[in-house]
Amino acid sequence: MYQEERLEKMLQVLRQSEKLSSKEAMTQFNVSRDTIRRDFEILAKRQLATRTHGGILLKHDLQAMESFKERVTKANSEKVKIAKQTNQLLTPDKLCFFDVSTTVLALAQIIDKKLTIYSHSLDNALLFADRSEVDFHLLGGQFYSKNRFYFGFSEAEVLSKMSFDFVVIGAAGLKDGLVSYEDESDTYLKKQVMQNAKCKILVAEKSKCYQTSHHILGNINNFDYFVTNQAPDEAFKQLLAPTLKVIY
Repeated sequence: MYQEERLEKMLQVLRQSEKLSSKEAMTQFNVSRDTIRRDFEILAKRQLATRTHGGILLKHDLQAMESFKERVTKANSEKVKIAKQTNQLLTPDKLCFFDVSTTVLALAQIIDKKLTIYSHSLDNALLFADRSEVDFHLLGGQFYSKNRFYFGFSEAEVLSKMSFDFVVIGAAGLKDGLVSYEDESDTYLKKQVMQNAKCKILVAEKSKCYQTSHHILGNINNFDYFVTNQAPDEAFKQLLAPTLKVIY
């Protein structure tokens, strides 16, 4: 297969799944890692793809990129406050998991230390693409466009066997002390991440204490820290175990 033909097929894959790893490309096109590296460099130079650790992402058109920029910049002062507080909990040279969440995205913007970060969030991948201090790993699988994350059972199972130093997870709802989400697949992946985590950090605005969604991750007291923007109401505080450290 000629190089240009291979590049076109790579773009076809990117248009379908929005990402392609070096390992997947080597298997699919039966070529060496060096060949794939050169191909990825060409696609990046042509502004057709963005290089990431271990692969490439589809280079979105200007409108799509503006949409991403809006997601990055729309973080309100409350999310930024939570992000700054959470950043203080993280220590350098640790293995972390960053959730798909606009609050976690606000944290990703201000990371100022050397970390190894795993995530299933496309927005996190785009943000960390040019950040040399972060060793970023984007998880693969089916792409869920509404909330911009990837999910695959094999990747989720791998996560269950990893021991993260820090996991930073957002929430769609916290009503009655139950941490809930919209997507079943997303919830399942978080459960795998939580299994062997050393420090579990929940980040969410106070308003989430009155909201609920369809799929339950577990009780808020399964976390070590709850970082929020305001002190929870007294009724909600009654749900919290003494072992849960609340920061606001």
